[in-house]
Amino acid sequence: MNQGSLLRLFIGGYSMSTRFLHALEQRGNTHFSAFIANLCHDARIAWYPSAGTDFRPLFFLDETFYAQHPSDGKADPLQPDIFLYTDYDLMSKPFEDALFHQGNPVIHEDGRTKVTLMNIEHLGRCEFAPYSVHQEHERNSHYFNRIFFFQVKIESRLGTFIKPVLYAFCNNEQICSELLIPVRATVSHVIHVRYGHGFGGANCSGLWIQHVLPLLNCEVYIHDKMAHDSAAEQVVIRHYGNVIPQNQIATFATIRTIDGKCWSDSRKIVWQLVERDKHANIIYHYNRELRELRLRTRMIMKNQRMYNFLV
Repeated sequence: MNQGSLLRLFIGGYSMSTRFLHALEQRGNTHFSAFIANLCHDARIAWYPSAGTDFRPLFFLDETFYAQHPSDGKADPLQPDIFLYTDYDLMSKPFEDALFHQGNPVIHEDGRTKVTLMNIEHLGRCEFAPYSVHQEHERNSHYFNRIFFFQVKIESRLGTFIKPVLYAFCNNEQICSELLIPVRATVSHVIHVRYGHGFGGANCSGLWIQHVLPLLNCEVYIHDKMAHDSAAEQVVIRHYGNVIPQNQIATFATIRTIDGKCWSDSRKIVWQLVERDKHANIIYHYNRELRELRLRTRMIMKNQRMYNFLV
């Protein structure tokens, strides 16, 4: 994504999430462009950070599953229009072959479930600011910060589902803090399951995600209740301190709980409606304004010292 693409986020008649999608368009991406053109409202995005090749949410967030596992009284938010998957690593050979080498589009088949990638399109590379946690090296250079669009077809005894997916091979906190929050995208669903915990080498549990849910306009938070504070969490929050609040600014109301064994290694997976904590928001906005004031003050003092030196 270049500067021209970023500029398009803030011009034209598109709403925020749809502008985010338009900024990723490339010439010749017929399937992705057709998907955007067919949207009749602001795009609702379901974000799955550290997703790997776990495409279970495409079923778990479908009306068919909701009919079998109704919520506890309160209605589920409207369905997402597209799934945004992010992960800084690529550890599946079938997935890699399908994306980069026009290999077999069937990336999983075990006699019960078959997962097929269709209409794969490369959307280019997203240029983020340098970040020590995620850097280009020889092993990851072919997928570093690259973004793909494809449709996932899942065939199982529960039915056949086809869902659109954006897959970004990037760091979760980078795309969140440098793109999603700044453009005020509507990330209606956030899926936080098997994030880090040593799987794939990462030790961050993603607790920082709970701090940004209101800033993402999140309506429902689906998670495995395994997030916890750690030194790794604080590194993320400090690095993006101008974007990520230091504390949680949301309240949660559980509407669904399922056995986690059908999805991950956790005991339970919960669906929680997200609401802004008005008191916490006031504190956060005050702190953000105070940080901005201090930054401006430091710049003024720095400029004054430079002026005194020059004269």
